Amino acid sequence: MNQQEGTGKRSYADRAPRKRWVRSKGLSVFSPLLRVCKECGVPLAISQDHAWEEHGRILSRDTSQRLVIVERKIINGILEKITAKLGREYEKTFIHAKAFDASQYVRSVMVGWRKVAAGYPLVRRPFYELLCDRARILGMADANVAHYQRGKEVIITCTQCYNKTFFAGDILGAVYAGEKREATIDIDDSDGEIIYTVTVLDNERFEAIEKYSFSWEVPLPGYISYKRCKKCGVPFSVSFFSWDISRGLMVDTHNGEPVALIDVAGINAAYAEIKARSGNWVDDFLAVEIKDMVDGILPGLEWKRRRPEEKIRDLFFLAYRGMGNPVFTEPTDDGIRARIENPFNYPIVAGIAASFLARDKPAAFDWERVMPGRLELNLHFL
Repeated sequence: MNQQEGTGKRSYADRAPRKRWVRSKGLSVFSPLLRVCKECGVPLAISQDHAWEEHGRILSRDTSQRLVIVERKIINGILEKITAKLGREYEKTFIHAKAFDASQYVRSVMVGWRKVAAGYPLVRRPFYELLCDRARILGMADANVAHYQRGKEVIITCTQCYNKTFFAGDILGAVYAGEKREATIDIDDSDGEIIYTVTVLDNERFEAIEKYSFSWEVPLPGYISYKRCKKCGVPFSVSFFSWDISRGLMVDTHNGEPVALIDVAGINAAYAEIKARSGNWVDDFLAVEIKDMVDGILPGLEWKRRRPEEKIRDLFFLAYRGMGNPVFTEPTDDGIRARIENPFNYPIVAGIAASFLARDKPAAFDWERVMPGRLELNLHFL
């Protein structure tokens, strides 16, 4: 996470970006060259297929999906903490919820010949190869298609991924979008390699993921004025990430942490199901655990001295990461009050914001969803 402030005009949605081609080790033979913007260096798969809105959201090409840029460490930590607290019985919930949003995202990027490939069985392996290329660019994994048997089996391998369970869901959702059949997935670790084996079944309905649906809050209006690349239109702060395509890594150069650009519908669907089954304590548990995880990342950042009302600048990263729109911070008797609108997930954003506002100082915090789309946070220094 970093603290770059976005300023400037938003105007580049319809402008055709100038591009250059970069040979990248790890990409498939169907797309061996990486297209990047000549001005800012951001891969065009990032800038062309996603839109950064003025109210703190990142949307997919067809606007049906919301995405965020988040540290792998945070995603792994969330699942580890919940599994430790509740047991491994929720693993299938995580996989199927993530498969739901992955299947929708795959359909949103099925354009041109990729859409044609998905519809013709004889050329479907290239379709999966291109999705593995996409996973590398999004910082999800160094994925490869190890085996494909039409209508029967897909095997994907990688040496590392942003999260083993969620990536299983991504693969399962992609296969559902490609084969249009129910499927099962097995995960195996072998000599440093993660092997995902998807077995395609005969059933055309996949009730385990079809039970989920999108449930978006209507976004509150925002007026974030990003400084954008003049060529591709992506917020300039996105160019502070670096890409190692051969390893499937996207890295925040300010703190050195690997990040991933991922859909949030699956995360939120799993969160809602766990909360419904386990109770409201999940909210505070998640917020506190997230703050502790982010506290471990912050020592890598440099801080400017700011008054409480100026600390809103420390939260501007939330916007270009798609996490929400920081509106204000203000002093209170014992700390700081903050408002963030359109958070992608209330307890997760509350924990992240609390960590950044505390800056490693001992502090307690409480938060509230005061209305749809509005999060208010109170930080109390100890």
